[in-house]
Amino acid sequence: MKTVVVVGGGGAGAPTVRQLSATLDPSRHKLVLITSRPHFTHLIGCIRASVTSEGRFDEQVIMPYDALLTNRKGSIIIGEVKAIEEYGSRGGGIVTLTNGEVIHWDVLVLAPGSRWEGPIAVPATHKEAKMWFARWQMKFRRARDVLLVGGGAVACEFAGEIKDLDPDKKVTIVHSHERLLNKTYPNKFRNDVQQRLLSRGVTLILGDVVPETALTSKRVVTRNGITLTPDLIVPCRGPHPNTGLLISAFGHKVLTPSGHVRILRTFQLPEHRHIFACGDIADLKEQRQIEKYPHHATVVAKNVLSLLNGEPALEIYKGRHEIILLSLGKNGGASYFGYGWGMTFGDRITSYLKSQELLVSAIREKCLGLSPT
Repeated sequence: MKTVVVVGGGGAGAPTVRQLSATLDPSRHKLVLITSRPHFTHLIGCIRASVTSEGRFDEQVIMPYDALLTNRKGSIIIGEVKAIEEYGSRGGGIVTLTNGEVIHWDVLVLAPGSRWEGPIAVPATHKEAKMWFARWQMKFRRARDVLLVGGGAVACEFAGEIKDLDPDKKVTIVHSHERLLNKTYPNKFRNDVQQRLLSRGVTLILGDVVPETALTSKRVVTRNGITLTPDLIVPCRGPHPNTGLLISAFGHKVLTPSGHVRILRTFQLPEHRHIFACGDIADLKEQRQIEKYPHHATVVAKNVLSLLNGEPALEIYKGRHEIILLSLGKNGGASYFGYGWGMTFGDRITSYLKSQELLVSAIREKCLGLSPT
């Protein structure tokens, strides 16, 4: 019997496991998910869950794995991988957990996600997560002047949620680029997002940086000399790929300078064809978004099955059109769909597609096999 091990049960790992459990033959194949969390954490909803108790998003973002395995084909191990070993070019190896348990694999799928900072660096257990959200909600409730460090989607969404909580709170975003977000999106859309935030009273300081040493200071002086005195500083500078394990196993050559895993279009590592990497850690020329990861999972699952059957992995990932649904509070936002000349939408469409529910039902159903809320 051949064993497929998936490391990581997040936005890429969960749909990969779900698709594999639907296709693998349990009389010939064993499927094992190793995840450090006993549940799925819906990061998109964690921004609102950190700011307010309204809507009970602190409960909704914690989702069970109850229906993840189709017909219960496979097993879930709650633990952390501390080492990966490969037997040789023919594939196969072991992973060792922090508790000393050793698990054999014939095909290994790596989807450990990213390391976050600030409010969305949510602890692993349900109890710890509840306490985490409660503490951050109290911080936001008490703060009168909030500084958001970074101007990507996370900062923009935090700004909207804080203004929903209390329109009179002072909110400032400091971003190193001359416009919010990044160059993936056209300037017209980025300018529109800025105007929406400015209209809600958010202060934007662009083309400037908050020094690392200032993140724990009550008095902040930006690189350009602007002095700020917030009573709450929230880092929103984006995540780092969780790829330290690969360095210790295979050396730095398997990673790009940004720390992402070099892969083929089949999601295989070039010199380790029985190891796949998908989701946040994969080196792809696309924005890292959970909406894309079921498509990663489809390619990975088909190629894993081919390898198990002694056939080459031929399914390739062709990428996805760039789409962003940017919530700016529960009743507004801005959306961009990168089809053709690019289409943009405002409050009504964005609120309907995302802002009201933050994709909770879609993630429950598409990634985890659960009923919508």
